[in-house]
Amino acid sequence: MKENREIKIHKRLFLTVGILLLINPVIIYLISSSIWVSLTISISAILVTAFINESQRFNVLSTIWLNFMFVLSFFLHAEVIFSYKFSDYIIEDLYSIKQNYYFNKPYLNKTFQDKEFLVKYKTNAQGFRIGEEDDPDTRVELCDWLFIGDSYTQGAQVEYEELFTSKLFNDYSNKIIVNAGISGLGIIDEYYYYINEGKNLKADKVFLQICNFNDFMKVEKRTSGFSDYLMHYSNFARFILYDFKYANPAALPLGRWTEPFYPDQKSNRDFNIFYKEQSDKKLKDLENFRFYLNKFAKAVKDNGAELVILQIPTKEQVSYKYLNEVLSDFDIDIDDLDMQFPNKWLSTLSKENKIVHIDLLDDFANSEIPLFFDFDEHLNIAGHQQIATSISKHINNKNHKVRSTVLSKLNVGDRYPVYTTSGHSIFFQSWRDGNMELFLSDSNLKENRRITWNKTDELHPWPSPNGEEVVFTEGDQSLNNTKVVIMNSDGSNRKYLTDDPSTYGAIPSYNYRGDKIAYAAWHHLDGKYTNPYIVVQNLLNNEKTIITSDEFENWRPIFSPDETKLYYIAKDKNNQFDIYQYSFENKTITNLTKSDYDEWDPCISRDGTKMVYAARKKDNWDLFLLDLQSGKKAQLTDSKGNEWDPNFSPTGDSINYAATYGLRNGIFKMSLN
Repeated sequence: MKENREIKIHKRLFLTVGILLLINPVIIYLISSSIWVSLTISISAILVTAFINESQRFNVLSTIWLNFMFVLSFFLHAEVIFSYKFSDYIIEDLYSIKQNYYFNKPYLNKTFQDKEFLVKYKTNAQGFRIGEEDDPDTRVELCDWLFIGDSYTQGAQVEYEELFTSKLFNDYSNKIIVNAGISGLGIIDEYYYYINEGKNLKADKVFLQICNFNDFMKVEKRTSGFSDYLMHYSNFARFILYDFKYANPAALPLGRWTEPFYPDQKSNRDFNIFYKEQSDKKLKDLENFRFYLNKFAKAVKDNGAELVILQIPTKEQVSYKYLNEVLSDFDIDIDDLDMQFPNKWLSTLSKENKIVHIDLLDDFANSEIPLFFDFDEHLNIAGHQQIATSISKHINNKNHKVRSTVLSKLNVGDRYPVYTTSGHSIFFQSWRDGNMELFLSDSNLKENRRITWNKTDELHPWPSPNGEEVVFTEGDQSLNNTKVVIMNSDGSNRKYLTDDPSTYGAIPSYNYRGDKIAYAAWHHLDGKYTNPYIVVQNLLNNEKTIITSDEFENWRPIFSPDETKLYYIAKDKNNQFDIYQYSFENKTITNLTKSDYDEWDPCISRDGTKMVYAARKKDNWDLFLLDLQSGKKAQLTDSKGNEWDPNFSPTGDSINYAATYGLRNGIFKMSLN
């Protein structure tokens, strides 16, 4: 008995060690990067093996189970060896599998290289493509225009700034424009993306990009099988199976993708939208397309938006060179083709569904320069520019007026633009090297000169009237640990106005003579901070005059041009900010806005007659104009973004301001004429 017990114990130990070697937790950890996953799988394998081994009824099952363990072990070890030893051969998995569609993985940062392009491809936390300098943690919750499409919208062959959606933002800078293009999507995938995710962005316009290349063929609901998930999660499986599932362009008949043209008659009947002869399969695809376009149009309408179809032609429709190539090499008779059919057919469908249809065929055909790459089937930089131009032409014909232009060249959080007295230069702050720094630029932000270089935040610049100095906020706003500092405009010779260790300050401004500075000040007393109050400091004698109490918060003081008044924002007992006017002559305080929503960032025109400011009337910040003589208000912006930090030009006919529009941000200029 004792001997049998020892044999059983040794057998169990042997099985346990064997399973641990086969289903090694270290190997699983290298794959999953999770200690809990690795331990759970290894322990579960040991327990299941022990249970089967102890049950005499499961001899066949025991054999199957052990064989499964050996096969699983082989692939687990192969995955680790391939991933770590042969990482140069890894084919990147760029997409997350969803129900009936797929989408970009979040936080991608890849480089795509082909003989015709070299492109950086980066996505944010939601999987939307962003620029190389953009913050991937920035999310977009609402948008004005949502572009849904395949690789022609995705544009992985050009840099983010060259996408037609990025070009459109330059022309319509007050719009939040989202590019949701994904390579390989068809109308059914795009429909399911919209009803599951896209509709939550509440776009006013939904642009559905359709390309005659392959959007009318194989119109079937996507189902993800075992091999899809295996390739999704395994680098080794993706390497082995990739060539079986996806063709290499170099191995194609003409060395490039030529869809919808094929070298055999049957494939042309089944898939070629230009081919006059139609098989039952093609008719079924067209019927499915019609069905899902109807569903798409209804879903967009039910969500309170307008659907716009953007139809892109193929290379063969706009270039005789490429058309002749497929005709001669595939032995296709030109009389068997109707090269206008998909455009006429989609135009009819659009009219039936009361959908706006932007057909790009004529614009592309009339272009004097190539709009596609020579070998790759996609749009080059000129092609993306042409689409942006065509869309702008259509929108302008609909009387959409845009008064703002983008001044910032980078998407790096430029804010607080302030003109110098001459109007030839602008000071502003920008996020660089992990913190906010100060810049001096020309009035169009074309020639930027960085004037601070350190690891401390510098914010809220305000130049002296002679332009020789600038006053600003220095320090960490989140900790209430900021000081008011003056320095020369070249960044030298810093002097602290709030030099007391327990006194802090922020958001200063000069008066028009340059001998006084107003700012918000507060103290750190008995372990807590007081509310900020308004201080005016005389630079000639260093005398400080307290304008307000610290009963409530007070911020952002600015002088009137004649220096008889001071404007600032203050909270009241309702915990809401209004804009107030303080009279130096009679010491009276007047509430100028008296609204039930927050107002910030007051700025006075040089003639003293108007005030521009930001207000949170709805769920976002918009700009307003107040006539100081009549008291009349006018709303300048009504966007889904946030506009703030307005600053009048010296002539008063325009304002510069900072804004965020979804994934885009920076400094903008608006005409007031």
